[in-house]
Order: sequence, then C-alpha cells, then structure tokens
Amino acid sequence: MSSRQKTPKKPKAAKDAQRQTRNVPTTTLLKNAGTAAALLLLAGLSSPVSQLNLSPVYGSIPASLHHQRAMTITALAALIGRGALKKYVPDSIGDYVAVIAYWSPVIQFLLFPYSGKLGITYGPVVTEGLTYFPLLFLSLIAAGNLLDCLDPSKFNLPSSLKDALIPTASYFTVSTTSKVAAAIIPTLVGNHIYLTRIGFQMLIASASAFLTPSRVILFAFPAILHSLWANPHFPSESAFQKANSTLFATENYTLLARQESLTGYVSVVESQLESGFRILRCDHSLLGGEWLVTPSAYAKGQRKRETIFSVFVLLEAVRLVQPQRAIKAEPVPDSKKSALVIGLGIGTAPNALIAHGINTTIVELDPVVHHYATKYFDLSPKHTAVIDDAVAYVEAKHKTNPRSFDYIIHDVFTGGAEPVSLFTVEFLQGLSALLADDGVIAINYAGDLSLGSTRLVLNTIHSVFPACRIFRDSAPPKDLKDGDSDFINMVMFCIKGDENKHAIQFREANQDDLMDSLARRSYLQPNPDWEVMFEFVPEARGGQIMGKKDVGELEKYHKGSAVNHWKVMRQVLPESVWNMW
Repeated sequence: MSSRQKTPKKPKAAKDAQRQTRNVPTTTLLKNAGTAAALLLLAGLSSPVSQLNLSPVYGSIPASLHHQRAMTITALAALIGRGALKKYVPDSIGDYVAVIAYWSPVIQFLLFPYSGKLGITYGPVVTEGLTYFPLLFLSLIAAGNLLDCLDPSKFNLPSSLKDALIPTASYFTVSTTSKVAAAIIPTLVGNHIYLTRIGFQMLIASASAFLTPSRVILFAFPAILHSLWANPHFPSESAFQKANSTLFATENYTLLARQESLTGYVSVVESQLESGFRILRCDHSLLGGEWLVTPSAYAKGQRKRETIFSVFVLLEAVRLVQPQRAIKAEPVPDSKKSALVIGLGIGTAPNALIAHGINTTIVELDPVVHHYATKYFDLSPKHTAVIDDAVAYVEAKHKTNPRSFDYIIHDVFTGGAEPVSLFTVEFLQGLSALLADDGVIAINYAGDLSLGSTRLVLNTIHSVFPACRIFRDSAPPKDLKDGDSDFINMVMFCIKGDENKHAIQFREANQDDLMDSLARRSYLQPNPDWEVMFEFVPEARGGQIMGKKDVGELEKYHKGSAVNHWKVMRQVLPESVWNMW
C-alpha cells in the first residue's frame, strides 16, 4: 500500500452542486446577486416601516420593545435553517415576499381592534409575527437561494467560507439598512401619498413584485383593493371619511384632520358627547386639548374654551414669579418683555403670554403640530415661529443673543418619554445663557419621584439652576403609601444667580392674569399644598447629572414609563379612537 493518504471523495451531490456553480454564466451571477441584495435592502427598509405602522396604536417605544430581538431570532432561524428547509420549499419562495408585503396593511387593520386584548406586551409581537417577520424570513431564504450560485473559488476563497460569508453578509445588510432607514424615513414621511405608513408598505410590496415577477402576485389583488378602497388608514379622502363615519357611529367622535409627519401620526379629534372636547394627538399620546363650550358647560359658567390639562395653565405662573432681589425694583410691563417657548402642543401657555403683550418666540420641531395648533386651537399669529430642532436653535442663539428672554417655558414631554437631548446639562446651560439675569424659567416634567430617571433629570436641572421650586399640577393622593408609584406632572420654577429656593416668590394672580378663565382660577396660582419637597444632591456629594454622553442613563428608563403611559392613554380615550387612528 502507498504511504500517501488518499483524498476523501466528495459525495456526488456536492460535486454536482460545485459543477453547477462553476458553469453559471457571469450575467446570471450578477443578476442573482443584484436581486438578492435588493431583497435584503427591502427587508431592512421594511423594519422601520413596520414600526411606523404600529406607533399610532402602541406608541413608538412600546412597539419597539421586542422588535430587534425578534428580528434577530427570525434572521438566525432563516439563515441557519435554510439548508434543512430546501427540500420542503420551492426555489421560487421569493415570489411570495411581495404577497406578504401587500397583505401586511390588511392584517394590521384586522388586528388593531384587538390591541386592547393583546396588550402592550404581546400586541406588537403578534402583529409583526404575522406581517414583518414572515417577510424577513422569506427574504433571507430567497436571497440565500439566489446566492448559492456564487463560486468562492473564483475569488480565491475557500468553499467553506461561503457557508459563513453569505449568512453574515445577509444579516449585516438587513440590519444596517434598517438602522439607516430608521433615521431617514421620519424626515420624508408625509411629503407624498406614497411616503406615508401604508404608502411605504405598498412601495416595498411593488418593488418586491418587480424583483420577482410571478403569477402568485394574483393572491395579493384582494389585499391591494382593500388597502386602496377599504382601509381607513390609507391617506386618501375616502379613507378619511370612512374613519370618520366609523368613529362617529361607534364613539360619537369626529376626526377633524390628520397628517403623518416627522414626529409621528398627528391628528385632531373632537368628541361630540355632551361634555365635548377637542384634542391634538401624536401617535399614542396627547399633546393637548380643550373643553368646548357646550350647553351643559355654558350652564356651569364656562364662556370660552378651557384647557383639559391643568399643567399648561400652571406653566403660565412663570409670569407670577418675583425673585426676592427684584421685589423692590420698578416693575417692567409685559409689553417690554420677551419669552421663549420650547415645545408647542396646542399653544395654551404661549397664547397666554401673547395675550399679555409679551414678545413670544415658539420653537417647535414639527410643522404639522404648529399648523394644527393655529387652525384648530386658535394659536395667535402674533409670535415668532421657529420650526427647527430646539438643540440647534439654542446652541446658535445663546452665542449671538445671550440674556435675550425674560421668560422661558420648557415643555416637551410626550409619549411616556422626554427628548433626552433637551434635558442635558449642556442644553440647560444654553437656556440659562439665553435667560435674562432677573428672568424665570418654567420646566414641565412628568415622572415618578421615586425613580432614578426623575431624580437624574431634576438633579441636572438643579445643577444649572440652583434656586428652584417644584409644584405638581393636581392634589397629591391622600392614600399614598411608602413605596407606591406617584407618577405626576410637575413644573419647576427656577431663577438665575441664586441658590436659595425661597428667593422665588409668587405674587397673587389678578383679574388680568386670570383672563376670565375657569381653569386659570383653579390652577394658575401655585398651591403651597401641592409643592414638591425634593432633595437635590449636589455633584460634589455624589449627585448624578446628565451630559450629552450620559443620555443612555435616562433612555433606559423610557421603556417602563412608555408602557405605563400607554395604559394611561387607553383610559383617557376609547380604544377604538386609538385603533382607528
């Protein structure tokens, strides 16, 4: 016998497969690679689009709780199990990707009415389990099948590398596309009928159908017809009327306007019940609302629209603050003062400032929110509107025009979470630089004083404005026990250049301040019994403050607070109002 070992023979099937890959024309290789790459890009793009469609019903943060984990599990199942599934699924499996994409809006429409029963934990997972995750699964398998024709030996690579390279590259493509698209899509949404939630889904489905033309697309025709003609979420006039007729018939609500925008799905809804009200909604949150002057309200003494949320009236008390050092000074009339408002909502607080003759600048990120506040909530046109990111505005303004505002109102909480960049020490220092030496800032914050997130935010504010007093917007619960959650809206009133909170005193509100408003009579004057006694811990004694690089510390608390906020919102409005958008 020869001393040399014989090379083991490859199985016949392996030889045939290798021979086939070597005999595939280059044009076919390029075509397959291009189709596979396009399918993976569409699968990645579908990830943030799926999340967009869930946000009006579940909120953006709760909808994302298990999304990334489930996405990874689905991808691994497809990439690892593809070989075992080959004998059971046809090579044309990619033809069904478009069918699933077309049916996704229909399945979402059918599942949304059950969001209350499914709950915030299972609702998003179940919905995506029947829409996005099957699309991702089939896209990865189809892309893998198309890439099987590649021969690594042409690139001087070992054949064994192919088994690891294709799955790794596929998942990297999907994941990277998802992250990039999630950053870009919000800047585009709402600019065209196809750049909307369902519009994006239809575009992705059409692109998938173009990539893998097949007769199986006939199975998608009923879904296409439903999305175009029967889905109330489609951005058309007929869909708008359908949503309205359903809302009025089931809940006595009317949808006055709706628009998809960069901060979410924004709409104006009005209750036609005896205690009528109008609200501004963004995704699964309320930005503000007003009680209407109905006959029953008029009988109780209401003569004008009144804000539903007392915290917006409490913010107006920024005008009532008299720093101790300024009490003996000659008062400056409101007509010679200026104010900066960060975050608009429906405009309750800025409207009051404008009504008192104060030169008011409003910084609002979303142009649709500003438009609806003007059209449906009578926001006064006598203001300077800055439709921009507040961080960029403050950073530029405080360098060129320091100490230019007598009052600053900071009110940006929504959706169970706050934009963390607007609570960093750097941003607050910018506001301090913009505030006049004898000016006052009022900051609205919603949170539980027992949570680390709330303590972090309040400590950060206090590190920039040492003299602050905090008031809640409603009476504290009488039966609150140690350890119980006490999630409250609170307003911090702060001044510059002093470390004693008792330097902040409030003058008595007069008739001019109250403006013949029932809400202002009840909530404008800060109630001493509602003052929050919070112990600020200086950084020198271990108190934690949040800079730009520390925002992750606050973001980790968002999941819990957003879930609680979702549950609260479901008690504020009927489920069908949320589900119908």
